[in-house]
Amino acid sequence: MRNQIIVISDITAHKMADEEQKQLEQKILQEQKMANLGILACGIVHDFNNILSVITGSTSLARLETEVTDKYLFTIDQAAERGAGLCRQILAYAGKASFSMSEIDLLALVDDVVNMLKSTLPMNVEISFVNSVNGALIIGDTNQLGQIVMNLIINASEAIGTKYGEIIVALASKDIRSGQPEIDHFGNVIPPKKYACLEVSDNGCGMDDETRQKIFEPFYTTKIMGRGLGMSALLGIISAHEGTLQLSSKLGEGTSFKVYLPMLEGESVSIRTTPQTSSSLPWQSSGTILLVEDSEQLRTMAKSMLDVLGFTVIEAANGREALDIYKKDAADICLVLTDVNMPIMDGYELFNELKKINQELPVIISSGYGETAVTSRIEREKISGLLKKPYSLNQLKDVLKDVVEKAFLNQVYEAERLQKIKPMLRCHVSDMTTII
Repeated sequence: MRNQIIVISDITAHKMADEEQKQLEQKILQEQKMANLGILACGIVHDFNNILSVITGSTSLARLETEVTDKYLFTIDQAAERGAGLCRQILAYAGKASFSMSEIDLLALVDDVVNMLKSTLPMNVEISFVNSVNGALIIGDTNQLGQIVMNLIINASEAIGTKYGEIIVALASKDIRSGQPEIDHFGNVIPPKKYACLEVSDNGCGMDDETRQKIFEPFYTTKIMGRGLGMSALLGIISAHEGTLQLSSKLGEGTSFKVYLPMLEGESVSIRTTPQTSSSLPWQSSGTILLVEDSEQLRTMAKSMLDVLGFTVIEAANGREALDIYKKDAADICLVLTDVNMPIMDGYELFNELKKINQELPVIISSGYGETAVTSRIEREKISGLLKKPYSLNQLKDVLKDVVEKAFLNQVYEAERLQKIKPMLRCHVSDMTTII
């Protein structure tokens, strides 16, 4: 019989140590998340305060200089769109939205951002825009690219600090050839093609080697309050546009960022057009719309817009109230415009309940979360129209016009179909009588 050795050891202490280690790691991770959220929040507040400064400043000037109100209204409208763009960027950064690509005149976009920020930069900071192209047509997302320009300029202003300084924004074309390679900030060869090169340079504090290496790390900052989306988010936007970036900086001598974005070939003339400020509306309609919105201020504004467009409006503060109203007044209501996030009953549930009552009822969904979020809950073809918040009178008009005209065409088609069917029905009835 062989000798057997049985070893019994108490691993309680090890298990307790492992559990304590896990708890410590979770605590550190939670603290990092909270710190990152704080940095993100501070950056968002910073950017929004710049946008709101433009709006409040322009509003004050408009009250004083009533003869040039249109100029300030245009500036307010631009700033509000930048704010909406920042919201969309936050959603994209969180993976909740997608880029909306279209043909863009980068020259016009950069010029607009520079002019908007001139009124918000400190008095000790001078900004100038140097352009050497007639037009810079690219494919991109207007709001995302606008955010790149805005953040680079704001970062340059903060690098200057309280001393006198200058920011130079330059736009040029750069034809990179295969025999003359260029290297980006990360040591990669820039693909040979024609680029629009946006450069933002300043004579501020500059960066040391460590900062230059870490600047594109998520949430990295040299500021106590931090910058929200950070340079890592901007780098992600540039990469999504098939672009690249170069950075040069010396401590105490300033910084220069160069952003390369592929240009559309064969186009050299700017497509910028003068904004229309006409107050006349080319399209109006009639009928009763059920407006569903929990925000009283937004509901009041939307009702005023709908009044201008010729509609009669019935208001509801949530889905349940709207459903009760429709059940009572269905014969009078030709269309529903509803928000999605509401108390008691949200817009998604309201949509489904309304479609159970009347499958043909046109319903327009209004949301600030983007089309992807809405269509993940409701099939796109079932939605008559999508209205992105914030929206202007013209945007509301365009969506309503499209929905109303489609509904009218459907009614015409149905009437024509019935006219064709009626003789056939009479014929069938006659045949059946003969058979009987």
